[in-house]
Amino acid sequence: MDLKQGRPLAGKTVFLTSADVSIGPATAWALAESGADLAISLLSAKPEPAFVNALRSTGAKISVFEIPDPFSCEACIRLVRRVIATVGKLDVLIVNCEQKLQWQVDDLDQDEDALATQFAVNVTATLAVIRTAIKGMNDGGRVIAVGASVADRVGTPGLADYAATRAAVVAWCKGAAHDVGARGITVNVVQLGAIDVALQGVTAQQLEAEVASNAMKRLGSAQEAAAAILFLASPGASFITGTILSVDGGYMA
Repeated sequence: MDLKQGRPLAGKTVFLTSADVSIGPATAWALAESGADLAISLLSAKPEPAFVNALRSTGAKISVFEIPDPFSCEACIRLVRRVIATVGKLDVLIVNCEQKLQWQVDDLDQDEDALATQFAVNVTATLAVIRTAIKGMNDGGRVIAVGASVADRVGTPGLADYAATRAAVVAWCKGAAHDVGARGITVNVVQLGAIDVALQGVTAQQLEAEVASNAMKRLGSAQEAAAAILFLASPGASFITGTILSVDGGYMA
């Protein structure tokens, strides 16, 4: 295999947030195997989870950063600045960050403070991370926000607030694509449907409902989600921006 084809991100530096959550490990592995050097932020209290050593076995340079605790917009901005100061200018940013709460809008026990935190994590902090990273990004760079297909579907019980946060990021990314397009920077969203690692711990009934809701009648894998992200990060996606790539098995079909 041609080296460039086999390692399309050779020489590139990627910042992946929440690399130890949901599709994070599979995405980090796909990026490292494609030749990228990685800066990764982790939720884990452990300095380096086991999968980090595995990433280094690919030959990739791995820089590890802790996700701020307590979490705030200002702390996220400082994190991104610290990453850029450590690894230099970024070529790719992948924002894998969310909080998901489920309440019907007329629930009497709704936690308004929790809903506000969900908005702060999913929207305010996510957009602050992207804005800060773009300022330290090489021309021709890539921004990929990981979202959820529920944001594009009307009428999902109990997820109105969550879907609104995901939809806000989509709208923002479309505008941002115009702002930075002249620099050759692309801004896209990967909308995930029923992915196996994101559904661990749910009931059998919930899993059955998730499978029934898409055209392929199965769960997607973390590796399938990572492949979509890798494509948008690659040179082959250089003329794709301001768009949504749904990895949902036909949930939106």
